[in-house]
Amino acid sequence: MQAQPPLPRQWRASDSEAVELCREWMIYLGAGDVVVAQGEVRRVCDLYSSHFLAWVDNRRQNLEVAVVQNAANVAAVDGRGPLVFVPGGIYPEAQDIADTLGVALLRFDSLGGDLDGASAVGRQLRARGLATIAT
Repeated sequence: MQAQPPLPRQWRASDSEAVELCREWMIYLGAGDVVVAQGEVRRVCDLYSSHFLAWVDNRRQNLEVAVVQNAANVAAVDGRGPLVFVPGGIYPEAQDIADTLGVALLRFDSLGGDLDGASAVGRQLRARGLATIAT
């Protein structure tokens, strides 16, 4: 992890700003080749790198099971690791499914400039970085 962590924002991130913020977090954690999805690819995920697919759920509500299941299903077909970034809460059922299916849940705070692992894989990736995990 040689890059600097993203700087705190002065306001709550819009959807596009949240995607950019999470891209910066992925770079900081070691996925230097991360790209913001464009066009038709955006229907699949928000960000991708050679080893990870990422979704940014910037809604002001708890993360639902369906988002976690979708990430796990798409990543299983694709072969890359699933990451889901959220700014807020996560329903316990969604966290349980994430742990069972190996989906990394990462909670970001645009104002505080923090990123925390919110699932077992998310905590592992936050602590060790994305470049250290073989997928």
